[in-house]
Amino acid sequence: MKVEYINPFIEASLEVISQTTNMKPTIGKVFVKNNSYNGDGVVIFIGLTGKINGNVVLSLSKNLALNIASAMMGGMPVIELDEISKSAIAELANMILGNTASIFYKNGIGIDITPPTVLTGENINLTPTKSVTVCIPLNFQGGESLEIDVSYQKN
Repeated sequence: MKVEYINPFIEASLEVISQTTNMKPTIGKVFVKNNSYNGDGVVIFIGLTGKINGNVVLSLSKNLALNIASAMMGGMPVIELDEISKSAIAELANMILGNTASIFYKNGIGIDITPPTVLTGENINLTPTKSVTVCIPLNFQGGESLEIDVSYQKN
């Protein structure tokens, strides 16, 4: 997987998270994921179409999702993943991928994104297609992380 296809996701995620939450995550070690996603908490799924086809899965713990939703709502306490907090997390993912699409467009690569789908629960298992999946971990203060898994095929 080419770096020029991963850097837009990194750039957009850092910028959007900083602007919408005032949180400053750091990038962990980017790696190729060879297995399906299996975890607990919150998963946001967004499809990619156009010059690049695939999907992006953002995964984070329930606790981090609550903290991000609270920050996006001006610091209002958020103690459960209700429809409003899930909507805030979905909008964060939508903004990250929208900015990513804009960066790709500036580089001559036209892509579109599908609306985000939010999944919550325990033992969530997603198996990507036969394409390669690159994991971009964003590390937050307190040891929490948000993983951005990018699977795609270039057209």
